[in-house]
Amino acid sequence: MYYKKNLQTYSPKTYTYNLSDFSRGINTEIDENLLQMNYAKTAYNVKLDDKSLRSGYGIAELEVPHGVFEDETIIYQLPADTKPLGLWCFKIADDKARVQDILLLYCDDKQLYYTFLCGPINTFMKSDITLEAKPTILTYVYNGLETAVICSPLDSMYFWNGTATPVSSDKAIHLSSMCSHYERLFASSSDKKNEIRFSQDFDISNWEETSQAGGFIQLVDERGYINKVISFNDYVYIIREYGISRLSAYGDQSEFSITHLNLSSNKIYANTAVLCGDRIILLTSNGLHYCTGGSLYKYDFDINRLINKEMMQYACACYFNNKYYLATRIDFDDDKKIGCELEEGYRNNVLVEFDLETQKINLIRGIDVCNMCVLYHDKVSKIAFLFNGQNSNKIGQLSEDGNLFGDKLTKLWQSPLSDLGTPKTKVVKSVTLQTQNKLTVLIRSENESQTLTILPSNKTQTILCNVVGTKISVEFSSNEMLHISNPTIQIEVLD
Repeated sequence: MYYKKNLQTYSPKTYTYNLSDFSRGINTEIDENLLQMNYAKTAYNVKLDDKSLRSGYGIAELEVPHGVFEDETIIYQLPADTKPLGLWCFKIADDKARVQDILLLYCDDKQLYYTFLCGPINTFMKSDITLEAKPTILTYVYNGLETAVICSPLDSMYFWNGTATPVSSDKAIHLSSMCSHYERLFASSSDKKNEIRFSQDFDISNWEETSQAGGFIQLVDERGYINKVISFNDYVYIIREYGISRLSAYGDQSEFSITHLNLSSNKIYANTAVLCGDRIILLTSNGLHYCTGGSLYKYDFDINRLINKEMMQYACACYFNNKYYLATRIDFDDDKKIGCELEEGYRNNVLVEFDLETQKINLIRGIDVCNMCVLYHDKVSKIAFLFNGQNSNKIGQLSEDGNLFGDKLTKLWQSPLSDLGTPKTKVVKSVTLQTQNKLTVLIRSENESQTLTILPSNKTQTILCNVVGTKISVEFSSNEMLHISNPTIQIEVLD
């Protein structure tokens, strides 16, 4: 007698993995095998603020409304054969008390230039002020008029309203940072870096060191030199090399008092210390921190470990629209060269946009920003940027085209290399998505990879592939405008 033997067949389990929530952002602090695949291990030049993946910001030349013709705009022409080093925007009043928004530009020829924001002309004019070093500038009501107060680590103080001849202080004070606080100026000194100096009450031109005028306070302790002062919440916050001190200064200088908030072995980079609404945010060699009053706290800044500590001295920052913008140098774990990285000697290569409400991060890779200035006017509100390298002859602004002054920037999003919660072997069988532009998809395992080129279509596309491994990663990249929605990958899990 013969018995029929049924052959057992094996059907692998098939899963569809949805990658449509890109708002989870970037995380490089947690081991990638512990992250879900809809986090990004690396992402730059894309926006991660919703459930689609789109091109991020680019950089274009600064363009502002014309001051006379409402339908025209101005692109500023910089002084010839110079490199801009600093840009400031202030309201100042001329001798007839007419308030105007002025742009001040300091260049490597040691000259201070000026023009009027949203004015009738697009050129910068040379002022009568020559400075041996990049200045610190603020506005103050001096002699009844809003006036630019200008000082540098190597120069005396100037008072200037943009039209009359600048007035120079008769006292040689060399200041590296200034702030206005309760009708005095407080400043860090470039000559005596462990002193905070202050002017006379109601007379910022008087720095005489007497009990009835100005003076200084020495801070000699392990927190190091004083690099910046910021007026915030009724105090002067003193940003030092390895800590923060706080000065209480309400009136009579005999009642001034100092409180030390923290001491750290992590160096603080003063050019990144910015007043951001209800807090001061700053970068240290241990990551991004904030101060809301009496203590310093660390952000869960998910790219801390990627920031190049040796280049932090060139970092700079500003605050705009509830976001902290940080220009810094990031070491990406790849062999790509994007934008400014193709040049020799670049300093910064990324502009970080850090949303203070959501604490999400967007990265613009390939730009070497050396200075930022926020422009506020009834006709314009934006950030202006200055650059190192081949773009140092331009003033830039954020654009929506994802390019760097017309040159295309690579946009990339890469998932972690993850075992998806099981050590079993997996096979990626297909990728399904919608894309409005040409797109490259890289499917990778620990053993092999496959590159897929997807052409634009208004319809959902499914592209077959075959990548085997225990760990899987997906990467989307494009040199064009990017817009991906509803991406999924089909995976077979083998027993």
